Amino acid sequence: MASPQSSPKYLEAAEQLRANAGQWAAYESTGNVCVLAGPGSGKTKTLVTKLARVMAEDVRAPRGVACITFSNEAARELVRRLRQLGLEQSPRLFVGTVHSFCLMQLLLPLARLAGLQLPHPLKVATESQAREIFKNAAEKLRGIGQPTRKDEVDLHRRVHLDRQAKAWKQNEELTGLAEAYEAALRKHSLIDFDDIVHYGQRLVYEQDWVLHVIRAKFPVIAVDEYQDLGGALDRIVRRLTFDGGVRLIAVGDVDQSVYGFTGANSELLEDLSKLNGIATIPLKVNYRSGTGIIEVAQKALGKDRGYESSDPSHQAFVKTHKCDEGLRDQAAYAMKVLVPAALKARRGRQLGDIAVLYRNKNVGDIAAIEATRAGRPFVRIDNAAPYKKVPLTGWIEDCASWCADGWEIASPPLRDLQGRWRSFHGSLSDARARDARARLTRFLWSNRGKGTALEFVQKLREELFTELEATRPELADQVAQLDAMHGALGKGGVLEGTAKAELGRRDGAPKQLNLLTLHSAKGTEYDVVIMLGLDQGHLPSPKFFDRTPEQMAEARRLFYVGVTRARDEVHLLYSGFDENLTNGKRFYNGPSEFLNGI
Repeated sequence: MASPQSSPKYLEAAEQLRANAGQWAAYESTGNVCVLAGPGSGKTKTLVTKLARVMAEDVRAPRGVACITFSNEAARELVRRLRQLGLEQSPRLFVGTVHSFCLMQLLLPLARLAGLQLPHPLKVATESQAREIFKNAAEKLRGIGQPTRKDEVDLHRRVHLDRQAKAWKQNEELTGLAEAYEAALRKHSLIDFDDIVHYGQRLVYEQDWVLHVIRAKFPVIAVDEYQDLGGALDRIVRRLTFDGGVRLIAVGDVDQSVYGFTGANSELLEDLSKLNGIATIPLKVNYRSGTGIIEVAQKALGKDRGYESSDPSHQAFVKTHKCDEGLRDQAAYAMKVLVPAALKARRGRQLGDIAVLYRNKNVGDIAAIEATRAGRPFVRIDNAAPYKKVPLTGWIEDCASWCADGWEIASPPLRDLQGRWRSFHGSLSDARARDARARLTRFLWSNRGKGTALEFVQKLREELFTELEATRPELADQVAQLDAMHGALGKGGVLEGTAKAELGRRDGAPKQLNLLTLHSAKGTEYDVVIMLGLDQGHLPSPKFFDRTPEQMAEARRLFYVGVTRARDEVHLLYSGFDENLTNGKRFYNGPSEFLNGI
């Protein structure tokens, strides 16, 4: 790891924060702090600069900092930004998801010491294993042919953390299914994704000595996207902060909380910001969007947050477009009219500067068809993606990028790939760690140049992964995504023929149009955003998803997230009716209520 003490990069970055009172206050803070960061307010830049300072000035080796965020892609971006300031991931600097933190920093080293009744060694069920085990458990309990409702059971498990409380027992049906499923997992010597966080929070909440262990290693913990991380993480944070003496840096935005279906609760961040002992700092200057977009976004949200553009002269606008024939008509209009117009509107603008956003993968299918018809190459990020972005697949993509041409410009740096490879192996002796590093280095250097992604992944699995898969059962769920990647690249797969360099750019490239769900768009930014399906009954969808006042409020926040991704232009497309894409039926409900008054 590059020594932060020897690098002035974070000091140079800090000077860029000085002109913004909120950013500078966050950077200068010395205690527990909660940064409420609006869209485009530079929260990631502020956070990584702050973390670099803490590592350089406040925490001495071998102690370090843990930074927890919502998704693997968010963690990847934080790592990239920290690298620019001279910091690499190491045992002193953890950057990852809450699941990764609970697994690597809590369960693997501490679960057996605490006497938790969990399988040893820990092995995480793959998605297909979890579905099959749940189905069998549900059929034993309720009979064959009954709805399994695994998503509802999973949410019940995430929300009700105290299994002795009355709330856990109130819904007897969901509780019975949950307990039967968890017992079946244990019979297979497995835990699942939700078990990781549940038992992680139990360790912190129930065992006082765990607080001392974590504080000894990580006296400072940062949490990014706090509003999306749910009750278990909130419980961990409050216990470590107020009972364990760990210093907290929390960053988030209650208006961008859109994961209620996973157990996230926007009120947790708001409550945290009001606690004694927490300094709360708002970031209100938007460095992304022009004034026109900021004004419309706040109207759409129904709340005036006092946000303002960093450049009042920045010309930006929001337009609505009525397409009479439904979602296919909307997608065709976007590809044939709006995309070409956006490309012509500014010299040098490319397809990668434009995003088409939608609520679900069914609309994404339509967008993909129309993009293909219009001859627009695209990258698609939604549930129809051929594999999930987990640390292992993200690392493989970066290895492919390095071998294709990145080695010439050290992007990503070889030491970063080596460090992440080392982290997959867990606790190794110095000799075995050196051997793993050497084998990876030989593989990467010998596989430089052009070639197919399939050939690259096959060689990588044969030469490097046999031992890893055998010795690290807790990576089984990630290896399953590697299997999915391998299958997608093979004959008949959706990524058949992908070049090695293209695999390294699966996140999008300048010459590819971006097709994303509104949820996947969180944390991104584009010159131009085109949103499909702004029809009442689709967004919001009161009949199916948005039934309660809180669900309706979350749907409005989802719309707000979409609008605020844009720098220059937002185009909102509607037809005036909600359509069933399976049977073709139409329900004339008019445009989305979110368009009223904007």
